[in-house]
Amino acid sequence: MIQSLDRAMTILSILEQKNTASVTEIAEELGVNKSTVSRLMETLKKHDMVQADPATKKYGLGFKILYLGEGVKRNINIITIARPFLTKLYDELDESVHLCAFNNDAAYVVDQVQSNKVYNLSATVGMAEPLHSSSVGKCILAFRPPFAAVRLLKDYPLTAYTPKTITDKDILMEQLAIIRSQGYAVDDEEIALGVRCIAAPIYNYRGEVNYSLGVSGTTNNIKPSAMDRYLTALLSASSQISSALGYKCGRQSPEVQPPGPYGDSGRDE
Repeated sequence: MIQSLDRAMTILSILEQKNTASVTEIAEELGVNKSTVSRLMETLKKHDMVQADPATKKYGLGFKILYLGEGVKRNINIITIARPFLTKLYDELDESVHLCAFNNDAAYVVDQVQSNKVYNLSATVGMAEPLHSSSVGKCILAFRPPFAAVRLLKDYPLTAYTPKTITDKDILMEQLAIIRSQGYAVDDEEIALGVRCIAAPIYNYRGEVNYSLGVSGTTNNIKPSAMDRYLTALLSASSQISSALGYKCGRQSPEVQPPGPYGDSGRDE
């Protein structure tokens, strides 16, 4: 399976360089027989990664590559836009800061600024954060349309990472409603004991939430008594990133109404 995947990736690289190539040409490049290449091409074609020209019998890259490339561009765009705000937030709080993107069944870390403290609580870029227990995951889930959250959670495993992890879907749905109301999410030792994380949603120009901004620290640092300072900085940064992405206060996805800056229902119009 790994060898087949490696060959498929090589084929895509060959087509990127040559524009088009026949099965024979690809087989020669790979040093394998044509029947092997033919099977790989059928699989790639099934997933729209390549397309065949009936006249020349040659293959070129498929439109799915373009679609995937656009997805990468969207992430690169927000990373570029958000990076100065991540750095500023880190400088202000001296805690690990991470930007996460929603994709199917998790919140993936796409950028971060790690704390230089002795402990290191920050997830690595590319890591998948669970939707039901991480602050960044719950934040994205809460601000998606309710029907989408219900559908996502239908078969979603509510894995218990600590005794504090929510493993009951009804309780989780109640918490998502609270998160929508207050405007931020908290992971209170739900993934790791002794670790507390907070996250705020990032809106795009359509008022949709596909990203969240998180801050991670120890429970000794992010104490309830210090929460106002952390939240003020976090919500300010997420609001500025949203504005930089074209979000205008009062413009939102019709299914989800964004809250005010500290969880009230009012908004500056």
